[in-house]
Amino acid sequence: MTSRKVILVALSGCSSSGKTTIAKLTANLFKKATLIHEDDFYKHDEDVPVDAEYNIQNWDSPEALDFELFSKELDVIKQTGKIATKLIHNNNVDDPFTKFHIDKQVWDDLKAKYESIDKDKYEVIIVDGFMIFNNTELSKKFDLKILMRAPYEVLKKRRASRKGYQTLDSFWVDPPYYFDKFVYESYRENHAHLFVNGDVEGSLDPRKSNHIKEFINDDDTQIEIPLMWVCQEILKLCKS
Repeated sequence: MTSRKVILVALSGCSSSGKTTIAKLTANLFKKATLIHEDDFYKHDEDVPVDAEYNIQNWDSPEALDFELFSKELDVIKQTGKIATKLIHNNNVDDPFTKFHIDKQVWDDLKAKYESIDKDKYEVIIVDGFMIFNNTELSKKFDLKILMRAPYEVLKKRRASRKGYQTLDSFWVDPPYYFDKFVYESYRENHAHLFVNGDVEGSLDPRKSNHIKEFINDDDTQIEIPLMWVCQEILKLCKS
């Protein structure tokens, strides 16, 4: 049992919403934070469900993830501040100044703010995942719940620019139709209950999502903006 208060931060959203980039940059800024990815809790390739219509694996189905292991891991982290599961995804982030063109003064200011957190009092764990708020019991485990959002066209363009994904056993490359039929459809089906009239392009329903904070970005959003916003939300928890 850790003597420090463990702060579990969820950064969730549709694939290509910016959640993983912000999670990695935040953890890079705040060296004492621990970052884990829900993607480390995918099942083995042979256990990922196969879609009957398209005869391909559906990596965006909730059934593709080992939620039991993921939930147990979060409980262990909450109690001890330590990671029990061997994780496969690295947390390296491209240089923030050359790739993301982040202003160095902004970066240094954010770093100084994070360094003001009492490390003997708080343990910050950042969790990046696309299926967190679909599950009420899982969502309850987090102290800070952030939904990263972007318009459909932005999400689709970003996803199309990716070369593929490392799985536990192989490498996955999206078929041309995969974003519309699997990624976005699964996001909509599993998150519609959080939105007014079930419209995931619209507004969050305050009656069902008052525990979730959202950040909406697009291709014109400078990355410093969500980075500063996430920083402030974490700082609020660690100063309370």
